[in-house]
Amino acid sequence: MNTVLEVFLSFPMSQHLEDQFEELYKTCGSVEAVEEAFDIEFSCGDNKYLSDIENDMEELEKYDGKVCTDSLPRHQFDGKEFMRNKVYQFLIKYLEKDDELVYYLNSREMSRKPSY
Repeated sequence: MNTVLEVFLSFPMSQHLEDQFEELYKTCGSVEAVEEAFDIEFSCGDNKYLSDIENDMEELEKYDGKVCTDSLPRHQFDGKEFMRNKVYQFLIKYLEKDDELVYYLNSREMSRKPSY
């Protein structure tokens, strides 16, 4: 397995980590792809998450496409927020024999996707 990308991020995100965050989402293709690959959800601002905004079209329009790295992301599987100021390892590896990318959050495999 070859390492494609390894970044260390903590939240709220300090200015010096913004470049690493940008590298992560560019490698994945979008912020939504980062969320899917690592099974997390970023706040869209004001400590709100899009999945919590149900049928309020005004709020959905206000926050759609927004990512707030000053707020804590949360895990999709249990809804628990990340720990404040804890460093999280985001690791992407390429598994050549299966031609797929493997996504790890703090050494825990979160997902696999074809590399193409």
